[in-house]
Amino acid sequence: MTARWARFELLTGALAVLAWLVGILIVEGSGDTGDDSAAALLAYFENDEMSLYVGGSIFFIGSALLIWFAGTLRSVIAATGLDRLASIAFGSAVALAVTSMALIAPQIGAAFGANESDAPLTAEAAQALWFAGDGFFVASEFAAASLLAAVALAVLRSRMLPTWFAWLSLAIALVLIIPPIGWAALIFGLPIWILLVTYFLWRRTETTPALPSAEPEAQVR
Repeated sequence: MTARWARFELLTGALAVLAWLVGILIVEGSGDTGDDSAAALLAYFENDEMSLYVGGSIFFIGSALLIWFAGTLRSVIAATGLDRLASIAFGSAVALAVTSMALIAPQIGAAFGANESDAPLTAEAAQALWFAGDGFFVASEFAAASLLAAVALAVLRSRMLPTWFAWLSLAIALVLIIPPIGWAALIFGLPIWILLVTYFLWRRTETTPALPSAEPEAQVR
């Protein structure tokens, strides 16, 4: 049962990507702001409250699943003796989960303010909350770059995954820290990277009885 559960823990990565996709589709498909004017954005938050709540909640679940996936990935890296890189990868994934949640959180807050708050949301405040997520988007790019770089170095040192994948990870990490093009790596590169890691680790368990279990601290080199 433990070995079987360890394998299914790997699926949290794929489920995270799926939840992100579904959440974004619900939020983006809920309505059209028309333009980025303050009045149009206020109307958007007033009219699409439920879609923002539902889509945002599903997106948050995806970010939470990323943390669970990162916990499994941390165990795999730590089992090779690379404790520092395992900690960096896990911490970077947690940072990515938090900043990704913050992409949608301001819009949910705006929807709440526009419909539930005793103090009505002003058009200018709606516009500010609309753009607040952009800063967290950039922050997510750098958190993702740290995650990919840490895993890439772990792979190069331990050969736990294919070497070519390590170099691909470093290339995506480099693109992530270049602001004009980093958005593409975050939107497309990161989900594909997570799915590839899930696939490789799943295949790895086909020849290994179970993922490495945590060892006592004194035994870890």
